[in-house]
Amino acid sequence: MAEDLGLREKSTNDLVVSFLAVRRSIGILGLFLPVSLIVYGLFSHDGILDSMSAYYYSPMREIFVGTLCALAVFLWTYEGYRPQPGEWLSDRIVAKVASLGAAGVALLPTAPAPIFGAEAAPVIEDQPVTCTLSQCLLGDVTASVVHFLSAAAFFGAMTVFLLFLFTKGAEDSGEKRAANRIYRACGLVILVALVLIGVLQFTGLREALGILRPVFWLEVAASIAIAVGWMTKGDSMRPLQKALAA
Repeated sequence: MAEDLGLREKSTNDLVVSFLAVRRSIGILGLFLPVSLIVYGLFSHDGILDSMSAYYYSPMREIFVGTLCALAVFLWTYEGYRPQPGEWLSDRIVAKVASLGAAGVALLPTAPAPIFGAEAAPVIEDQPVTCTLSQCLLGDVTASVVHFLSAAAFFGAMTVFLLFLFTKGAEDSGEKRAANRIYRACGLVILVALVLIGVLQFTGLREALGILRPVFWLEVAASIAIAVGWMTKGDSMRPLQKALAA
């Protein structure tokens, strides 16, 4: 009996470690992508581009696509907590939506020409512009629309995680209450960023403020919020939790 109990405890501990590792990996990838794009923008002749998606047409394409695909894989395999009977909003379903959104952003790029008032993506000199498989099949405009919808699905699913799923459970400790404050703050950052991006997109302010790259920085803020939220869920932000709980 003691041996069986020890094996069960080890199995449970291994599962917990695995869950934490996946959560941390999602957080690390969410932080790595915007930071790497900022570093490239600061030290290259391209500078900071209009949006994170515009980096698909820069030498950072492999980083952009690879990071999002890795993120999609981690999210697709993420199980989270087992749903309760009759519960339709579960970790598994929301993770699948976020995974498909991340994959859509990576594999259906925005068009290399102005669409919806957005600034044209940069084109590398002496390199012909060829369509991707999705663009050849769907056309630039349709692929771009699906790209934007995928981004909305990804950020929307992440907002649901932070505001509704991560905050579930009794606040039976100061650290849990602190973690919930972090989740809610990060979720609100994403919501505000999405609203402001919509305002910029449909009012013409995006073009008027183009030199400031507002969409890029709002996307960076949302990505960092996602990273902080998932790293908190992965127990990587314990010092911050303890400070907030004090």
